[in-house]
Amino acid sequence: MVDGRIQSLVNETVKELDEIMNVTPGQVAKDVVKKAMGRSVRTKDPMFWPAGMLMLGLVNAMIYLPEGDELHDKAYKSLAEHIKLWKSKYGGKLDYIDDALAGYGVIRLYEKSHLQEHRDVIDQINAYVMAAETDYAGSIIYSPGHGNNMIFADGIGQATMFMAAYIRMKMIVQDLLYNGQESSVHYYSESDYLNEIGKLYQQFFNFYRYGRDKKSGLIYHGYNLVKRSDLDYDSEKNNASRIVKEYAAEHECQKQGLLGWGRAYGWLLMGLSESAGLEMYLIEKGKRVAEKYDFSLIPWYVELCHLAMEYQREDGGWSWQIQAVEGHIDMSATGMIGYALAKGLNDGIFDRDIEMRERIKKSLKRATECMYEHSNDGVVTDSLSSCDDFGVHYQTYGNYPWGQGAVLAAIARAELAEIRA
Repeated sequence: MVDGRIQSLVNETVKELDEIMNVTPGQVAKDVVKKAMGRSVRTKDPMFWPAGMLMLGLVNAMIYLPEGDELHDKAYKSLAEHIKLWKSKYGGKLDYIDDALAGYGVIRLYEKSHLQEHRDVIDQINAYVMAAETDYAGSIIYSPGHGNNMIFADGIGQATMFMAAYIRMKMIVQDLLYNGQESSVHYYSESDYLNEIGKLYQQFFNFYRYGRDKKSGLIYHGYNLVKRSDLDYDSEKNNASRIVKEYAAEHECQKQGLLGWGRAYGWLLMGLSESAGLEMYLIEKGKRVAEKYDFSLIPWYVELCHLAMEYQREDGGWSWQIQAVEGHIDMSATGMIGYALAKGLNDGIFDRDIEMRERIKKSLKRATECMYEHSNDGVVTDSLSSCDDFGVHYQTYGNYPWGQGAVLAAIARAELAEIRA
């Protein structure tokens, strides 16, 4: 019997996804004022991350709900119709790396539908992610159109969630082909595999190196690598001096935004949870990718899980800034962190560490009750409003797509972990 509270969450999430592109005249007027003030406004892109979070909630609910269940089919229809809306009303365009989050949702939908039209969307998003502009170290720039090299935890988490799921999907299909089972999927070449897995590992290696606080182990919202030269060559003197100066130039890391901002922590941990699951799958297949890249994802994922539980509030949630355990609770951060903890549990990452596994189960139980307490007839409350830039967080709390989707995804995954325990 499906918990009635989950049913309410699914119904509300379907409603919000179905209506996300319906903007009232009053909302348009507010956006005009916000834009004049230099604040962020809604985008016309149906695949942007607020929709992606609602999709994340629904695809995880579909994993939890039995197939053939009316609510399962309702979620499926909402997701399929949203993809059609993106194609018909927006021409199937991809504008932001954030769209990778919606792409993750399409991968999970495709696992249910097996429709070529969904597979085509997945391949289109993969091509977009693989071609995304990077800084000199290979990290995906969050918004290169604005003329900067800023690396956001948001973009890294969204992109790596998709990349890891895509690689794993292709490898599973490859196994089916190898075993003689029918499939319409093209051969997944070794060069494709190495290119994609290499780009995935690079994102985490760089963020560990540049976006992590060495003392606390927490992460910053992001960072920026800027060129510098400590050598005083006279570039006007001769061409040789200019060339020497250019080659001697190094990069200095400027850490950006708050340390321990809840949603940034959640973004990175969500991407890392999916990628750690991929790494475990690769190890089981005998592929020692961690040794090849001299960096392992699973230990960092476990480390961040430990830290997250250290900062869990007494009421079971996480604050908008996770160190501020007596600050305002944030359901978007709570849902995202809870989802990432449950995903590792679902994937069996903690199966050999009984103490850690039990600790996470207890943490999720507290978090789940907290998320239910901050939901009213399926409407998730107390989520922090959008962030306009590094360190720009308006302390407005309410119902937002990113909180609604994250909470549904977290509860669905936590319930799955409980069932499989």
